Formats: sequence, C-alpha cells, structure tokens
Amino acid sequence: MRRKEWAMKILNRVGSPSDVKKLDRAQLDELAAEIREEIVSVVLSNGGHLSSNLGVVEIVIAMHRVFDCPKDKFIFDVGHQCYSHKLLTGRRDAFSSLRKSGGISGFPQREESVYDCADTGHASTSISLLCGIARACPESKVVALIGDGALTGGLAYEGLNDLVRLGSNAIVIVNDNGMSISRNVGLVPGVLNGLKADVESAKSSFGALGLDYIRVRNGHDIDALCAALESAKHSTRPCIVHVDTVKGKGYAPAEEDSERYHGYSKSQSGVAFSDAFGEKLCELAAKDRDVYAVTAAMKGGTGLAPFAEKFPQRFFDVGIAEAHAVCMSSGLALGGKKPYVAIYSTFLQRAYDQVVHDVCINDLPVTFCVDRAGVVSGDGPTHQGVYDISFLRELPNIAIVCPKDIDELNSALEWSLTFGHPLEIRYPKGGPCAEYGHHTPMSLGKWDFDPDELLIADKVVLACGAQCCAEAKTAVDILNRTGIKAAFVNARFAKPLDTELLDLIDDREVVTVEDGVIDGGFGEAVRNYYAGRDSDIFPKVKVLGYDDGLYPMGEVAEIQRHCKTDALAILRALER
Repeated sequence: MRRKEWAMKILNRVGSPSDVKKLDRAQLDELAAEIREEIVSVVLSNGGHLSSNLGVVEIVIAMHRVFDCPKDKFIFDVGHQCYSHKLLTGRRDAFSSLRKSGGISGFPQREESVYDCADTGHASTSISLLCGIARACPESKVVALIGDGALTGGLAYEGLNDLVRLGSNAIVIVNDNGMSISRNVGLVPGVLNGLKADVESAKSSFGALGLDYIRVRNGHDIDALCAALESAKHSTRPCIVHVDTVKGKGYAPAEEDSERYHGYSKSQSGVAFSDAFGEKLCELAAKDRDVYAVTAAMKGGTGLAPFAEKFPQRFFDVGIAEAHAVCMSSGLALGGKKPYVAIYSTFLQRAYDQVVHDVCINDLPVTFCVDRAGVVSGDGPTHQGVYDISFLRELPNIAIVCPKDIDELNSALEWSLTFGHPLEIRYPKGGPCAEYGHHTPMSLGKWDFDPDELLIADKVVLACGAQCCAEAKTAVDILNRTGIKAAFVNARFAKPLDTELLDLIDDREVVTVEDGVIDGGFGEAVRNYYAGRDSDIFPKVKVLGYDDGLYPMGEVAEIQRHCKTDALAILRALER
C-alpha cells in the first residue's frame, strides 16, 4: 500500500482509545469498515476467530467512545471477541503477527497491553470477573462483553446471581447473535427471545431484581449503541445492555456460515482425527443402539455433525456447559447407555469435579473423546491440551488411551464398546502426525511395539501421545541408521502402564516423552513404577515433556522445539 493511501485510512490514525473519541461521527462507520477489512485479511492469513469478532466491531467502537479505558475496565468473555479492541489500543502495527510466534495473542493478555485487564480464553467467566474487579475498583466503570454462546455456561448465572449486589459501576453487555460456535440450544435462546418480544416487561422484571435493562435492536448502529452505553454509564444500579448483532457481519461467507468461520484455520491435507472419530462413532452407533454422543457447543469442531444428522435422538449438544455434559452423561450411563463425550482437552478442565464425583467414583462406562490433546497452534496458554493425562491419571477406575494414528483411534473406539469403565481417548488437532507400519491389537494396558526391534535395542523411547510418537519414531529411525540400536515403543496407555514391558527393559536406557505436563504425567508414572518395585535393578529414565510453565504461542513444531519434546531433543537425550 502506498504511503498516501496508508495515511488516509482512519484506522491507521487511531493509536489509542482517545483517538476514537476525537473522530467525527461520520468517520466511525468508515472506521468499522476498515476494522472488518483488517480482521478478515489477517485471520484468513493467520487463522483465528473471525465471525465472532466481525459481529462486535460497532459495540467495541462504542465502548471506547463512551468509556475511558484503561481507567474503566473492559472484560471480553471467552476473549475471542477482542480483535477490534486490540486494533483500537495501540496494536494496529502488530496485528499482522496475530497468533504467530512472538506476535500478539488472539485473546486479551495483561502483559501485552495496559488496556487488557484480564487474561481470558474460556467461556462464561466475564460476569464473575466483573463482580470482583468492580468491588476492587469502585472508581472505575467495569464493562463485561458476554454473549456468542457464553450465556449457556453455568458460571455466567452464578455471576448474575451476585451481580444484583453490586453498585452502579457494573455493566454487562449481552451480544445476542443466537450462536455459540454452533447455534445456541436449550432454554437460553428462548429467554433472550422473550426479552426481545416484551422490552417493558423485561425492564420491569430486571428492575425488580435491582438491575437496569437497556435494549438495542440494531447492534451495528453506533449512535444507538453509544446512547445505550451513555445511559448505562449514568445508571444508579448495575445495568444489562442487551444488543442484537449478526455474527460474521460484513463478510458474506462468515454471515452465511458463521460456525465454519467462528475459528478459521487453513485446510489441512489428509483426514483429521476429529473427522475420523465422528465417522467411526457413526459406524458404532449404527451397530449399537446404546451409543450416544454428547458435546458442549462443539458439534462441528469435534467431528460430530454427521452423527447429529444421522442419529438426532442420540445426540445432545448442551451448549457451553461442560460440567453438565459430563454429569448428564453419567446419568445416561446409569440408565444403561454408552455415552461418548466429545470435548477439547482444555475444556475438560471445566468439568473436573463431575469426572471425579459422577463418573470415576461411580465407575461408569463414560468414554471421553478428548480432542486438541497436546499442544495446539495459535491459541496460546489458555488452550493448550497438556494437563489432561496428569489430572486424570490420579483418578480411580479410569483408563487413558493415546492412539498414535487414526487406525489406532478406530481400534480404541471399537475396544471401548466392551470396556465397561471410565475411559479417556485423547488425540491432537488435525491429521495424523506420522505413518506407521506396525499395529498391535488393542488390549488394556498393553503397548504397541516391534518385538524384533525391541529385542536387540540398547536404548528405548517410550512415547505417549500422537504428537510425541511422531517425533520419537523419527529420532529412533535416525539412531538406527547410524548403527545405534534403539527401539520406539508407542506407550498408548498412559494408564494402566504396561508393567510387563517395563520389567523387560529394566536393563536398558529409557527415555519417556509425552505431549503433556511432566508433573503427574506418564513419565513420572514410569519412574514411580521402577522406584516402587521390589528389585535392585533400576534403569536410567529420562523424562521429556512440558514443564509447569506457560507455553509460547506458535505452531506445534515451534512449541515442541522450544519445550524440547521434538525429535532433536529426544536424540540428545538418547545420546547422553
């Protein structure tokens, strides 16, 4: 772009929120158009959250027009609606680095800017955060932008229950676009539609609770938004501003298919684990009428869209309510069904008590199909799937399977039908990480390896997780080509361990590598097994994995190199 054209853009002259306040009213619509153009351009290149951000451009402009951030605090629920905010708060020049290694995050981050008051990445937290910040900072207006499905999460209602006890500095903007990632389900859409149908009754009902209620029918009308936020700013009570928006506004493909463009990423070659899972579960459900599928607003992302179409009576999308998804699934199991809960690793954290209390203690046949296990590209620390092995290994009755490829994923799903106990099957985002010629039939606690290779090996790599198996296989192949005798073991069960094999290799040099955290993880379990044996033979075990720090944003390979779980790190561990 030529310098003159660059200078003419309004967005390029906005370096802080104060610049938004200086613009003429006529310039604001052009600013909104330029923001959309920039978001579309960068996200189509880098990946990221597209349709959710396009829908709130005018809301964010109005927020900065009316309030005084950073004195006033803005909280973006989920955090995936913050791109406009980043562009208006001094991060325009860095925006092309969005979600890249060393670049700016796709979510709010305090270390990145004084205009971000909370690091967020999971849904339904904003009102609870608001309740705390508003009490801690009574001199500030605290504005929570929620919606895009976050009101289907139970934590939002715990926050609303407390909101009525706050003062006039608490403002909740509800971005009502009728969507989560998929279309909203259950009671919430009906309640929101009821509020729209009778605004006066809504005002009266909220008023009786001690809240003010303001309705904005066109969430892309900056004048109407500014007027509503000015009223909220001068309210004498906590205020809810209910705004209708179009998800994907201004970009026709995203408006027409907002689910596909919610989290946009470039197409990958090959079959993804998610798609393979969905296809296999459909096959199992066709044979077994007790197979049910449950997800938490992730029908498309987890590969369950075909299942929902073929078996609508056995498919349940409960909205962004992971704890309910797990607890409800325990009820299905108590009723004699075989529920498969498809959920991302990072979101399974939100249902931990239900996994413990309702599934594992009751020893119920609930199968957790955990997508996005291991490190993920772009999203940063809030979305890394590296904790689930550690926090599930300690629970009673559960087994943990980490298939190395799609063939093994299919075998694990077949095997799960008759297992009869809690089970996690975990796999990464995207397609298979490597190709393998050897597959051992699935059996509880038995690992997969080439017995001829293992028989002559002096060094053994125990790899747990598809991402690490690919790197371990590469490292072992390199060593064997140099004449060093090494064996690759696909330690596909993180729990229970293959103790028979561990006893067999107790005179070898052993390296473990996993796509999870070290503390409480697979490698630590291997060490503990050897330490607890009644034997004087203790192999030298080196454990590779992720430490308890935060992991850098970037591509999977970049994160693996940084955290030393890649093939080179495995080679170095074996050579020492």
